Amino acid sequence: MDSPSIVSLSGQMALRQQLDVTANNLANANTTGFRGDRTLFQTHVSRLEVPGREVAFVQDRATYLDTRTGTIASTGNPLDLAIEGDAYLAVERPGGGRGYTRDGRLHIAPDNTLVDSSGRPVLDEGGAPILMPEQVGKVEIRTDGTILATVEGRIEQAGRLGLFRGGDPRGIRKGGDGLLEIPPADVQPVPANAPGVRLQQGALEASTVQPVQELSNLTLIQRAYESMQRIVADDDDRMRKMIETLGRSN
Repeated sequence: MDSPSIVSLSGQMALRQQLDVTANNLANANTTGFRGDRTLFQTHVSRLEVPGREVAFVQDRATYLDTRTGTIASTGNPLDLAIEGDAYLAVERPGGGRGYTRDGRLHIAPDNTLVDSSGRPVLDEGGAPILMPEQVGKVEIRTDGTILATVEGRIEQAGRLGLFRGGDPRGIRKGGDGLLEIPPADVQPVPANAPGVRLQQGALEASTVQPVQELSNLTLIQRAYESMQRIVADDDDRMRKMIETLGRSN
């Protein structure tokens, strides 16, 4: 039955998804390297048997990443990295497998492995963990990801950070561990000195979320939800009155 209640329900379900996305964006407004989510909806038209009549439903088509680069701010920490352009660092998950991130808060673990802020090994261009020299002094990370370490006055190349990108941004998903997941078939290594992609040492990328805009979205979602709820209530009242009228004995 294509009543106003059913049509409004489809809209409410879409708004619920949009509300979840907006709330998650707000929760990560201060998360380093976080890219906000956006929702994509589509109107689905169901034609009725009555000529010239149709009903429009709302379909949740996809949730995709906001691929804009966040604001980059200097930190002065040589192991902080900001990525300019479309690329991600690769890290090794504890249970195996790769995850991808733009969070460039790196440090050197006690076993001299270069790790991310959660202690997961950062991978080089070949997909292997990067092992830093012992007693390393100064660390220089060039714009192409090449790592130069100064050890007892000597400069050694410790490796090159792997940079990767996905094919279709709509195929990139967020995992529960804060990492991004890119289908293996879509992973593309970013070659050194690729146009538009560079690393900035001693800086971090802020979240792409704009809190004022997201708060405004929350207000609009709430108003739209309340409007649809009134439609459902009015339709329920109409049905109740119709049943009472038809059920009345003559």
